[in-house]
Amino acid sequence: MKRPWLAPAASKPAPYRFFINGPVDFLCLGGLSLIVFGALGLIERRYGVQNAWIGHAATLSWLCNWPHFAATNYRLYHSRTNIAQYPLTALLLPLLLLGATLASFASPLLVAPLFVKVFLIWSPYHYSGQSVGISLIYAKRAGFVFGRIERAALAGFIFGTFILQTALGEVGTQIRPFYGINPPSLGLPQLIADVMRALMWGSGGIFLACVARWSLKNRRWMPVMIFLPATAQFVWFVLGWRVQTFYNFVPFFHGLQYLLIAWAMQLKETMDEHHIAPSSRYVVAETLRWTVGIFIGGGILFWVLPRVGTWWGFDLQIAEPIIISAVQIHHFFVDGVIWKLRNPKVGSPLLINLDQLRLARTVRLQPV
Repeated sequence: MKRPWLAPAASKPAPYRFFINGPVDFLCLGGLSLIVFGALGLIERRYGVQNAWIGHAATLSWLCNWPHFAATNYRLYHSRTNIAQYPLTALLLPLLLLGATLASFASPLLVAPLFVKVFLIWSPYHYSGQSVGISLIYAKRAGFVFGRIERAALAGFIFGTFILQTALGEVGTQIRPFYGINPPSLGLPQLIADVMRALMWGSGGIFLACVARWSLKNRRWMPVMIFLPATAQFVWFVLGWRVQTFYNFVPFFHGLQYLLIAWAMQLKETMDEHHIAPSSRYVVAETLRWTVGIFIGGGILFWVLPRVGTWWGFDLQIAEPIIISAVQIHHFFVDGVIWKLRNPKVGSPLLINLDQLRLARTVRLQPV
């Protein structure tokens, strides 16, 4: 019987290690967040907390975080084929969320806080799922095969950062307002946070042991891109509190991760659907069309819709968190359906490289 911890440690690498190239992929998938964390830490140490940075983070939401939600909606709804493939997610889910949204407006003191609470807990869980998925993509590109132990240990560490952060935030009964709504606290004991911290570090230690085993067996280091999403999320959720303004930028970095993957998928699927030959002209034109569309879509979702809620007499501090929660919960559901890596229609295009999209000729294997 084949044991999971004796699974083959390496397979044939994919022809391309990166979506664009090493430096760009590194920055988009977490490297930039590590640099900003260090820079903001130095600034706060020397000059104190700069509240102006919070405004800068809000501006970046227009450029990256909001569009990444629109990119998900476009991917699901831009063709009848996709809608027919996921009818419950595409058609029934919006109706259910509309009902929850209307109920929240009707009961801003009872239903709305619970609705917002679901979003606040689900959001970092969603971040964790994305981090695991990106790690698996780059592992496949590098020819690293995750056995059950490696996969469970990596997921345990990444999800552990989210669970630890959530547990620490839910210790006691302190209310933390979200705009004008006060979601309830879970009132957890400190012991749960301590257990979650131990599980997170234990999972990380097991994964590092698996990495050491792989490196010794194959006589080379595992590519840094496999570690990067987990490292970035550890900074976002565990170390981030040390730099007061850093948390405001985390949604931007999460959106940046997502948009790199979604952009590559969009170009590849459009090329295949319309039988377009690779060319730089195609890459530029399709990128501009898609970027403008998701920028406008993001503005509608997060700027226009909350203000529509004020037409019925609700304060923006009430309308905004309710609409934001509805949009993001929809996003979480949809992402869980359309990005399943075991689906060949998803997994195969995610091994694409920019050179394949813009050059008709075959490009040589990139070094690790």
